[in-house]
Amino acid sequence: MSVFLGYGGEQEIEQASRHWICRLGTCLILPGQALSIQSSLFSGLTFHLDSRRILQTATVMAGLAQTPDPWVKSVHETFGWEPSNEPSLATLLAMLKQSIVMADLQADSSQSLVDRLQLDDLIYRLLAAMIFPELREDTSFERLTQRIQAGRDSFDELLDFIKSNLTEPLNLTQLEQHSHYSRRALQYTFRERLGCTPLQWIRNQRLEAARQRLQNPLPGDNVASIATGCGYRTQSLFSVDFQQRFHVRPSQLLREARSSRPR
Repeated sequence: MSVFLGYGGEQEIEQASRHWICRLGTCLILPGQALSIQSSLFSGLTFHLDSRRILQTATVMAGLAQTPDPWVKSVHETFGWEPSNEPSLATLLAMLKQSIVMADLQADSSQSLVDRLQLDDLIYRLLAAMIFPELREDTSFERLTQRIQAGRDSFDELLDFIKSNLTEPLNLTQLEQHSHYSRRALQYTFRERLGCTPLQWIRNQRLEAARQRLQNPLPGDNVASIATGCGYRTQSLFSVDFQQRFHVRPSQLLREARSSRPR
């Protein structure tokens, strides 16, 4: 799909014999089909939207295990969407524009930081709330705006839970029970936002925590105690994983850290 945001002037869009006008304050979301544009002196922004991702984002926000069929139908069969005069939509549109400005400003200095801040995920959540009215009903909209204003969502809370329990045996069943995500949603969301599976991310967090401890050991620390403290049940598995990740043996890193300390 294509998103058109108008900031000034006027742009006339024709698609499948339908006409749309994009001007100051307009937000249009049109299907990914051929279109023609006639424009005056115009200021605006156009970007593409992944229909599968917007459906997945809406499903997670609603706390559902499966995407409702009417949502799928509305995304794939709609002739186009623009906001009504509902006050909450005006608020969401303003937040969308602010998020895009933040992404643009930060991209000038560090694109990698934009990726780490996951501003694209925030933009998708705002657009999902605009497109699907069910997300704005009752307390859903209030929960959404509170999470956005706080810069956090239920996925962030799940990551905090994992980080606080790295010493415990974590599996997908526990993650399902702690969050509202289904197993499939967990796999998809971790892939989309972090580029790996949940268990891979947990392992990487454990290895990073172990690296920090090996570089800053406490009196009495050894490889076995650090491995156990970071959630590994066997030192041999820890050593293999650590060397594959950092290309150095944990015992070497520990010795180097101790030898470099002032005597």
